[in-house]
Amino acid sequence: MDPLSKETINEFDDKLGLAEAGVIAGDDGFCSKMDAYLSDAESFFIKFRRSQLNNDFDDAQNYLKESVEASRRSTERNHTLEARSRMEWGLLRFTAGEEEEAGVDLRWAMERLKAIEEGSIAHGVATLNLAEWHTSRNEGIMALAILSDINREGPHEEPIIATSRLQISCLLFELGDYVSSQRHAWVAFKACSKNEMMESAHQSALIWMDLSLTNIDKSASRMSDVVSEASPRELGQNAPCRGHPEDLEEVVEWCTKNWNLGFDGESRPDIAVLLEAERALQLDAFHSKIVESGEAEDPTVLAMLNQ
Repeated sequence: MDPLSKETINEFDDKLGLAEAGVIAGDDGFCSKMDAYLSDAESFFIKFRRSQLNNDFDDAQNYLKESVEASRRSTERNHTLEARSRMEWGLLRFTAGEEEEAGVDLRWAMERLKAIEEGSIAHGVATLNLAEWHTSRNEGIMALAILSDINREGPHEEPIIATSRLQISCLLFELGDYVSSQRHAWVAFKACSKNEMMESAHQSALIWMDLSLTNIDKSASRMSDVVSEASPRELGQNAPCRGHPEDLEEVVEWCTKNWNLGFDGESRPDIAVLLEAERALQLDAFHSKIVESGEAEDPTVLAMLNQ
């Protein structure tokens, strides 16, 4: 069967998503064919996406405006697409330096999507974007409040939960709440690695190792227990981070097996952290991997390799 046949296309409920995939793939012929299956609002949204990929800011903004207006017409009212278009409009405004206006659009989109399809990917992305907007304005507490709406038990999809936990871990680290940052980094690492979100998995693993290395102790609670038994702490209660060696070994082995960040660069604190963790466990697989590559340039890393 022709994969682009009318019958095949009609089997897809999300024709807008199918058209977006065509845009991202650069298949103009397929996009032209899909236009017949889209509403006016959806067609304008696809034109926006193409302009965005071509870095044409003016056209992208104009097409988004057309998409919002078309999605509001009674003949093809589309609340979800209106919210998605407002979210994208907010992101465009932010890149143009219109920070206040961007915040209004991003919050409107998040609240609308929560009302009509809570837990959807679009709602999750809108929530993450609004939290990032607050973070960019040094409003970490507000960002944490927004992210707290993404519950670890659902209804959001696991990749959304994973991304939110990584954001929370980074924010808590900046605020000096290292124990909570460590816990959220672990949750992010487990979920990101499970979903093959490699860049985020490496980032969360390195945060967790950095916080745990100061106190590796066999009597420390396993992170799975720390996560499942987490509860609010008393004001001022800020115990030092502790890590169990078996948890550290799991993270080190995963990073060694999946390392795709290269070894070059004159400043590589990420490699130094992993080497320190490996040394604490008396392992050497990552050390050997670096030596075999011959790419190490960071003076700190080179000194650690020669110790």
